[in-house]
Amino acid sequence: MKAHNHLTIAGVVLLLYACSNPPSAPSAAYSYVHLPADALPTCTVPLDSFKTWFRDGKVAKNGFVTPAGSDTFGHLDNCEFYQWSERMFLWITSPDSGTSGTVMQSPVFYTVSPPDSTGARHLIKHEPGQLLRATSNLQKDGPDRLPLFRAKNGRLYEVVVHKPGEKVMVKNQLGKAVELGSVEKGANGIVLFRDKTGKPVEQPKPLLGLRNPAEVLQEFQTANGPVFVDANGRQVDSEAGQATGDVLMSQNGSLVYYITMVNNMYAYFLTAVNKKYHYMAGNQFPTTIPEMDSIIAFARINGYPITADTNALAMEIKTSWVIADSLTDTSRYVIIDAIVPTYDKVSSTLWVPKSEKKVRLALTGIHVVGSVAGHPEMIWATFEHESNTPNAAYQYIDKNSQVQTVPADTGTGWLFNGNASAPASTFNISHMIANGDTIIANAGQTISPSNTLQEYPWGTAMHTVPNQQDTSASASNTEIISINNSIRDMIPVGDVRKNYLLIGATWTFGGTPPNGAIYPADSTSGGAIGTSLIANSTMETYFQSDTTTCFTCHQSLDPSRLSHVFRKLQPLPVPAPGKNTGMRHY
Repeated sequence: MKAHNHLTIAGVVLLLYACSNPPSAPSAAYSYVHLPADALPTCTVPLDSFKTWFRDGKVAKNGFVTPAGSDTFGHLDNCEFYQWSERMFLWITSPDSGTSGTVMQSPVFYTVSPPDSTGARHLIKHEPGQLLRATSNLQKDGPDRLPLFRAKNGRLYEVVVHKPGEKVMVKNQLGKAVELGSVEKGANGIVLFRDKTGKPVEQPKPLLGLRNPAEVLQEFQTANGPVFVDANGRQVDSEAGQATGDVLMSQNGSLVYYITMVNNMYAYFLTAVNKKYHYMAGNQFPTTIPEMDSIIAFARINGYPITADTNALAMEIKTSWVIADSLTDTSRYVIIDAIVPTYDKVSSTLWVPKSEKKVRLALTGIHVVGSVAGHPEMIWATFEHESNTPNAAYQYIDKNSQVQTVPADTGTGWLFNGNASAPASTFNISHMIANGDTIIANAGQTISPSNTLQEYPWGTAMHTVPNQQDTSASASNTEIISINNSIRDMIPVGDVRKNYLLIGATWTFGGTPPNGAIYPADSTSGGAIGTSLIANSTMETYFQSDTTTCFTCHQSLDPSRLSHVFRKLQPLPVPAPGKNTGMRHY
């Protein structure tokens, strides 16, 4: 990362700021995020450079954008990471002439299936005319690939769920390994553990052999509700705690649906590693031209088609969608046809899976994650539609080098918030979760929309230093606002991509293994930098925090630990003879 002259702040002013014009005239039924038009242009893309992003060499409405060259990524400053993110988003959502859809619907990408009964996932090849399948929840796991749980005190844990009758070994107060016999929770909340002989066990310490035992809870079911115990055998207060697998609903009554995908280079790399291809070490995602060439060689030898965008290297994307017909103006969204599950609405608190149907889906959010030269930990970027969610107050630096404070958004026309002026205590409260394929309301809630707030706009917390290059949150926010203004000002009116915002991107210094820490609380090279607090309001809705980052759950350079789908994802089958026709352009 090259040295930058730090911004000199002339003053701090509370401003009723001048906003840029909306990217395309939104319907009056919707609120949208207003970007400050006077932000200091600290991260931009010159028009001549932007033209080269387009396959035809000129900016055009719905024009095809080529992928960023991840194999030659410069990684000199923050702006290069944000430029990479913007270009990859525009590429993924580009109209694709071969499929009458977008690039993400083309054979360049594969859908990652949900886990089957054995936990295995499968790569589903995208074919012209084939509909993608979406699910109604997105399970979030931690570094040990266990479900996440936020305790009442706000701390994030992974959870081992013990089923009734399961053999559970713990250390008792004498340090001796014993088998638990029963767990009882009294009406007063006091918990009594007994071993198989009926003797009480005080503070039972788990024997689990996990990577991060201090961050893992054990969950036991009792007649009076679940009990959570930490690594030291202490009970953790579960009142108001949140489990993952939350289900989100828009204010218009549409469930939010999710599709996870990887590109062909990711799929070929995974398959080569699984087949122990001798040129593929597999200890980290590809970042170099020789590694890219090895993947291409493996694909050719095994008959897999080669596309013209191999320089994108390995990519994983997660997307969120709502039913398009629930919107009053679909012209402002990327739209696809897909298959979604349907439900028997047994009651206001219980929906059970019934069947599935074909629908039109509108894109609300997308995580864009990819390996680049010098960064095997991958760049983790996220985008949202401008009308999704109101922002909390934030600061930026204007063209006169003064800090300006943007007040929290208001309004009632947000897709995921019915009243942005409501008390803060009413925001980001989960209403329902998924238990398998069944949707169940949380205690005291119904299956209904919740009010969502983007707590850390542009991925920073007020009055913090988010990375080595930016001396303040306002400086970091300015870079993200600036790149958004720069790109959106050049995209022609009527191009739906103009309505999406880069929320931010994060990575580690020098591509070192991520350790889950956040700069500057941990200034070691493995801490998350860039805009480390980014959260997509459609995917991390109820897990926004100033102590967690993407790398809280995605640690290490090992693909099986960095990516939550890699370990259980099955390799591609060998293509039928004659299927490979060499280089293909999608």
